[in-house]
Formats: sequence, structure tokens, C-alpha cells
Amino acid sequence: MKKETIDSLRHVSRKLIRELGMLQLNSAHLKKTPQHWHALIEIGKEPGITVSKLGNLLLLSVSATSRLVNALIDHDLVSFKEGTDKREKYLHITKKGQLELANIDEFSNSKIKGAFEFLTEDDQTHIITAIQKYGEALEKSRLLREQIKIHTLSTSRILRKQIITMIENIQKGEFLLPITDDINVGILKAEEEFYYNNSYNFWYAVDDQGHVIGSIGLKKLDNHRAEIKKLFVVKAYRGKGVAPKLLNTLAKAAFKHEFNDLYLGTVGTLDAAHNFYKKYGFLQITKQQLPSEFAVGPLDTVFFKIKVAALQNRLKQLSGE
Repeated sequence: MKKETIDSLRHVSRKLIRELGMLQLNSAHLKKTPQHWHALIEIGKEPGITVSKLGNLLLLSVSATSRLVNALIDHDLVSFKEGTDKREKYLHITKKGQLELANIDEFSNSKIKGAFEFLTEDDQTHIITAIQKYGEALEKSRLLREQIKIHTLSTSRILRKQIITMIENIQKGEFLLPITDDINVGILKAEEEFYYNNSYNFWYAVDDQGHVIGSIGLKKLDNHRAEIKKLFVVKAYRGKGVAPKLLNTLAKAAFKHEFNDLYLGTVGTLDAAHNFYKKYGFLQITKQQLPSEFAVGPLDTVFFKIKVAALQNRLKQLSGE
């Protein structure tokens, strides 16, 4: 997908949010974010909905949903009943909440009716169908990302060979790199390269079928510096959040091990990889700036460095993309 297309769609989406009044909708009773209004609408549509189901619908964490619901209850917009499980609440709209819903409906309906006056019936049908398709595509993309799991390397030799096969299919089959048979042997000998501080510091990603679709490793250079190794993702899953998940897992481990700086080397022709690292805040450095403990790979000609804290901050900034 072209960058121009993505930028245009993001611009249109932001304009829709503004023009629909989502940033303007307020209440004399509860001046909160649009999350509160979406929660109120969903509770009104399904009386007796549980807090957990509401959170799933709104794509919010348990704690965020709980705070949101408590605010609605405190303002007498929502009431609740406890079920057999005291930890679960069944939610209902109060009379005061129904008045708020009526205000929301009136506000939103006036926006849509006003816009539809400038559109033919065919245009209206086309727009509704297109928005439905876009919403369904967003949902499918989210579910795909949620199905991806990150696991820590185990002692299984079969698993390690599966990871190597995945990597070599990318190196040889996709990028036609002249690799030797021993270039990925460090994964088989992970105890030497990736095991320290009582843990394996190599991770792999699997899809919902259990197939290996990505990998990343953290090699210790000294007490304060480490190397990122073997960051690979199969082509079908690039751009679907696998690489950031792997990188985030590594960043958490690097912080736990009290590393300050991370280094990596990559092939000069892999422009997409270079752009990915730059996007996440990596700075390109020369070979001479590498630590003496860094073993340069036979194909590596481009090198990057980043502070662990900077990587964690950048991952947080981009987590909403």
C-alpha cells in the first residue's frame, strides 16, 4: 500500500472525527472523553452487559474500563447489579443516562442528516457500504495482530531448526544472500550466545496455527551493552505488528538486564530494514564506533545503535499505529 494512500485515509479519518463532533460533545453532568459516550451507547444497546464484555467492545483494558464504568456510576448515568461472581457487574442505563443518550442521538443525527442533504441516495448507500468494509478490515487486522504470540526459546532442537529454516528462507529465498551453513548456528548453540542471567534471551513469534513467523535475539556484549541479532519476520506478516512486538519484548529484557546501549549490524542492500530501524529511533554508526566485543557478521556493512530508554520511549510512541 502506498504511503500517499495511507496518509490520505488517515487525514479523512481525522476529518470524520472532527466533523462528527466527537471532540466537541460535552455534558453538563460529565465532561469526559468520547470513551464515556461510546460506553453509554453500548450499555443502552445491551441492558445487562457485563463490564468485561463492554471492555472487549471498546477495545480497552480491564483497568481502563473499570475506571470508565465507575465514573458513569458515580454520575448516576449507569447502575449495576452483581451476579453470582461478585467480581462481575451487570450494567444498565439509568433515567438520567437515557436523557444523555437522547442528547447524543440528537447531536449525532443532526450531523449525519445535514451531511446527507448533499448526497444522493446512491452516494449514501455507497458511503455506508465502504465504511462497513473499512471497519471490518480494521477488525480483521486487529484480530490477526492479537493472534500473534511471542515465546522464549526452549531447549527443543526441533524448534531451533524451525527458526533457522524460517530465517534461511528469508535470507536465501527472498533476498538471495550468499549465506554459509554456519551463519545461523548460534541459534542451535543458544546456551553459548543467548543464555545469561538464568534466562534464554532469544524469542520467536508464532501465528494462530503455531507456525514460526519471526525471531529476535539479545546477545550480551558486556554489563552495559548488548547486540540485537536475528530480527526476521516472514514476508506475509510484515507490517502487521510482529517486528514491533519482538522488539518490545527485547527492549523489556534489555532493561531488566540493565543494559544501556544496543547495537546491530545488517546487510547494506536491505533498505526496508534500515528504514524500520530508523523509524524506531536507531542511529546509524560506522564500523569503527562498534564496541570491541561486537563480532561483525560476514555480510554486515551497515550498523546501528540506540539507547534502551530511547527504544522503549519510541515503542510507546508508535504503539498506536
